[in-house]
Amino acid sequence: MMRRVVLAAVAALGLMAGACDRNSEQAEGPRVRTTTIVEPETRVDMVPQEEPAVARTQWRATSDAARSVTGNLRVSIETRRGGPLNFAFANGITVRAQPYDVVPADSRSGVGGQSFAAVLGGDPRVDVYLYRVDRENVAPSAGDGGLCGGRRTRHMAVSEFVDSSGRWVFKVAAFQGDAGPSSGADPELCNAFAFVAQ
Repeated sequence: MMRRVVLAAVAALGLMAGACDRNSEQAEGPRVRTTTIVEPETRVDMVPQEEPAVARTQWRATSDAARSVTGNLRVSIETRRGGPLNFAFANGITVRAQPYDVVPADSRSGVGGQSFAAVLGGDPRVDVYLYRVDRENVAPSAGDGGLCGGRRTRHMAVSEFVDSSGRWVFKVAAFQGDAGPSSGADPELCNAFAFVAQ
């Protein structure tokens, strides 16, 4: 009997000691391992941007070239993300283009040493999507011809981002050369067009 009382007393003391340790840990707070941060976080987008045609599809022509050559734009993904895009311009130009690369806008475009940002009139901090044109159809209503006038459009550079006034903008540059932009050879820039989200 005495032995049971002693064992019960020892067990009770053990429980009280454990409770005291837990209470003291709660009073001090959890132990957190800290490390000194020695590098800034740079993976955050400085400018909101999107992959073309994923979130917005309707665009209003804002540059003189877009208003006179193409009119407003509707862009859509043909099957799934990463697949061909269809660009349907209000003036009667339709383009089917396959993406093949993504480059920083401040990288060289091949156009007279200019960056893609300079060619597009866009933000140098965003990405530019490069497309190979599979097909360009030009209706009789497109009085100035296709994106490259009377020549066939072979490549496009596209960027979708928020500008300094807080609007979503869509920039398109069209190239007629066999060499694509950023290939090192002159891609033969035809025109650059600017749109804002409708």
